[in-house]
Amino acid sequence: MIRTTRLLLVALLAFVVLVVSACDNSSDGATSTTTSGSPNGATATTSSTTTTLGDLDPSDVPGTHSPSISDEIDTLMREELGVLILEVEASRALPFLTIPTVTILDETEFTERVQAMISEDLDPAEIAGDEAFFKLMGMLDDAADLQSMLLDIYGEQVLGFYDPELGEMVVPSAPDGFSPLQRTVVFHELTHALTDQHFDYADVLDARAEVGTADEFAAGLAVVEGDATYQQFLFLEALDPLDAVDAALEALGADTSALDAAPEWVALDLAFPYEQGLVFTNQLIEEGGLKAVDEAYQDLPTTTEQILEPRKYLRREEPGAIAPMQVTLGGWEAFRNDSFGEWGVRLLLNDTVTPGMVTQAASGWDNDTYRLLLNGSDIAIAWHYVAESEQDAEDLVNALIAHARGPMGASNPRESGGALFFEGGGTSVFIDRIESEFYFIASTDSTAVGNLRVQLEL
Repeated sequence: MIRTTRLLLVALLAFVVLVVSACDNSSDGATSTTTSGSPNGATATTSSTTTTLGDLDPSDVPGTHSPSISDEIDTLMREELGVLILEVEASRALPFLTIPTVTILDETEFTERVQAMISEDLDPAEIAGDEAFFKLMGMLDDAADLQSMLLDIYGEQVLGFYDPELGEMVVPSAPDGFSPLQRTVVFHELTHALTDQHFDYADVLDARAEVGTADEFAAGLAVVEGDATYQQFLFLEALDPLDAVDAALEALGADTSALDAAPEWVALDLAFPYEQGLVFTNQLIEEGGLKAVDEAYQDLPTTTEQILEPRKYLRREEPGAIAPMQVTLGGWEAFRNDSFGEWGVRLLLNDTVTPGMVTQAASGWDNDTYRLLLNGSDIAIAWHYVAESEQDAEDLVNALIAHARGPMGASNPRESGGALFFEGGGTSVFIDRIESEFYFIASTDSTAVGNLRVQLEL
């Protein structure tokens, strides 16, 4: 649900999970190779036999470094990068078409580059609208500052990144060589560099971020991050057990105070493309090896439902037809048309009902569309949802009633035209279920709710 337009941000949360899992797998002292192991014990079938780059001299890895970094350190790091490049080729069974450019920055320049990147990615107007939306839906406290929250979280999570716009890897200086955790991060990001050369995924995801829905974007991103996380898991499994322990300790000792202070759903959303993408990738590899993953880049999933339930992707089960919301309010700005998707519904209800009820309420998703409208400090949403069955719609509506009464603070329900109308805490909510679909309208302005009901003939 949190929109980003670049694929540069690395969530350390996912790496902590992976490193700990790798340590568990290697606790018996055994190791596996990067080409035969897999996160779920399945054999990784390569997509094709390829010719790798061969031995790389440090001078073969192009790029620059900060003036404060000595040529000796630069050479040391490029030697390690050359080894990792070859290991990524072998593990992913694809050759680099060109050796990626690597920029090595000292701590100050790396921090400045990350901050500039994040500031560019987080458009203030978009974030302000998102903040108003999340507060209306009871997902953020009234005092929360979403812009600062994301800047703080992303600032502490980035350990290195691949910039697809420039085809460039950016890594912080490691005077004593990469630590085990840093090597896993670089391996992950080099996988991005490799697959971007072959599948040009960045342009497709940029288009989804600009004109598609957040659900479409999250589904595509899960393929990209799931693939890189799968390869990273193989790398972690192959580490010497002592290095795996060092990596785990380094990951677990990292500063995650900003992430820990954020609402739980934020951490879940940031981890989604890594964790659920890994589950999705596992399923593809079980079905058809790495060839199936290659094919997924060329036919990306269109919904998070397909990521959460990979069989639906394998059957190419698409969402039902639904017309985008076209409602308007005089003097109000139409801020965004979007879709929650199954994953967005799960996030919405995360703090409202039990995990089992969240899954039950969201799993009946067939399609949805909503429009956000802004008027100064006021915000309104008109949401149309279609479920797979009448029972699925009823389950979700019951959960939304609890959500309206709880996190949204609209605790005074009454019947209105066969539907339910809630008011309280400066929020008005209207819910009307019609067989297997429902309409949900909410606003900080009760008049807006009435006007939207009239337009939707509810």
